[in-house]
Amino acid sequence: MKEDEYTKSLDKNDQSGLCNISKLNFGLQGGQNVLKNIHAQLKGTFSLGKTIKVTILANKCTRDSLSFFHTELAKQLAKFTQTGVEVSLLVPESAQIYDWEKRRLEENGVTIVKAKKRPCFPDPIDWLCYPPEKLKSGIVIGIGARLGKIAQYWKERYQCKSIYIDQDNEWPLNMFEVVESYKDLEDYRKELSTAANIPVAIGPKTTDDLSASLRSEGIEVFNLTPGIISEFSDLNHATSDGRNYRVLLLGGENPDNFFKDGLKTAADAVAELKNNSFHLIYVGAGKGTEQQFKDLFHKCGVSKSQLRIRNLPKTEDEWKKLFLEVDLAIMPSGEKEFGLEALLALSAGLPVLVHGESGFGEALRDVTFGASAIVDSDDAREWASRIKTIRETDRKTRLKQVAMLRSNYDEKYSWEKQLTPLVVRMFMMVSENTPDDSQTVVKDVSSFPVKQTGGKDIKRRRISC
Repeated sequence: MKEDEYTKSLDKNDQSGLCNISKLNFGLQGGQNVLKNIHAQLKGTFSLGKTIKVTILANKCTRDSLSFFHTELAKQLAKFTQTGVEVSLLVPESAQIYDWEKRRLEENGVTIVKAKKRPCFPDPIDWLCYPPEKLKSGIVIGIGARLGKIAQYWKERYQCKSIYIDQDNEWPLNMFEVVESYKDLEDYRKELSTAANIPVAIGPKTTDDLSASLRSEGIEVFNLTPGIISEFSDLNHATSDGRNYRVLLLGGENPDNFFKDGLKTAADAVAELKNNSFHLIYVGAGKGTEQQFKDLFHKCGVSKSQLRIRNLPKTEDEWKKLFLEVDLAIMPSGEKEFGLEALLALSAGLPVLVHGESGFGEALRDVTFGASAIVDSDDAREWASRIKTIRETDRKTRLKQVAMLRSNYDEKYSWEKQLTPLVVRMFMMVSENTPDDSQTVVKDVSSFPVKQTGGKDIKRRRISC
């Protein structure tokens, strides 16, 4: 996107300078319009006066991009509380949840529940198979392969409905041992999707791939493109450049994926610039792999003075400090099925460049000015040129541009617009064969107020916890 096109739009929409996050569209109107159109088919389906109790399974023992997605999804679903949605976030007893974080979630209508440590279960995630007796749930949501497996266990053990949200970022190295009886990971994900009452995919790319694999089963996949992550939307970036230009590259912990994750493209691009003031900060290296990553980057021509290798931040504050430290975030892999890390960077108001074939890149194509953040190439020279162009743009203009892009993204993929159809499907799902005294009977859905601050069961194979 040309700078003058951006500037004209910015001058028209924000005469005062940087776009403020308060202008982002977290409104309700879009969701209400959707519901008005479908109210006719819902009318009379539900009994009145009761609620749907939703439990979201979460790890919270780490602070990766998926962890922030868990939290944001819980907060956004809780905005439907006046409609009859009650949201709980179930985490292991050892989860790192600070008092201020708990208060913030509770203020947004989310109840934190902890699963106690279980003997002979060394992995805390497995404790989620045994929720406290006081926790009642009509719907359980599992995000990613491991939590999706536990959600299926809940469905059969606790007689509730399940939603599986497919997410490619959540495949640890030892996952291959877990799925050794399957031909590949795709078969495993297909099995989890088939076992759920509602399979959900993150973004258009994953939705298309998963829908194709499930077409023969007659199963519809719900597309959920995540909106802005609100925890990062209030950062104030410096308005002047430093002597060096820091490029953030977020990737996986395995050095063997150096090519697949687009790290070589990033390294070659920085080397192509032939300017030692461009620094590359790689975040995501696994424990004990730092030297391996250094050797790989150095072989591509990135000097020692230009390179920083780090582990993932451990807290939300560390993530925020990272986004304030760097000048640009890049995601040069076209194999990313979405790329939540790039969404975190955009949410933080940081300029981003992503591969056009990634899921996030595909989502940005439908956003006004989204093309400014897309690179449709694996050629390191093209990436180097785009990085250089962004640096040469006045910093205040760059920040205005990304603020406008963030605002446009939020308008296109607002959480209310994304979640309203899913909530409707949840209501329809729990209404089937539901006794009058069940906690899953819902309130009148004629207007679906949102707090301001389903299909048939099929006999499926079981994956035990």
